[in-house]
Amino acid sequence: MGAVMSVPACVLALGFGLRGAGYIILGMLATAATLEAVFAICLGCRIFARLMKAGLVPASVCEECADISKRLARVA
Repeated sequence: MGAVMSVPACVLALGFGLRGAGYIILGMLATAATLEAVFAICLGCRIFARLMKAGLVPASVCEECADISKRLARVA
C-alpha cells in the first residue's frame, strides 16, 4: 500500500505541481500506517476481505496465502 500511495503522491506533487493533492494522499498513507501500528487495523486486509465478499477475489487466493507449504512445495 505504501508504494501504491506514495508514487501517485510524488507524481501529483512533483510532476503536476499539485502539492495539496500529494499531501492529502500522503496523509491517507500516514493514517493507514498509524491505524496498523497503534490499533492493529490493517486497511489492506479489510479491503481484501470486502473484495472477496463481493466475489471479485476468489476464495482460492486466500487459501493459498493461508498455507505457505503449498508455495514452498512449488519452489522446491
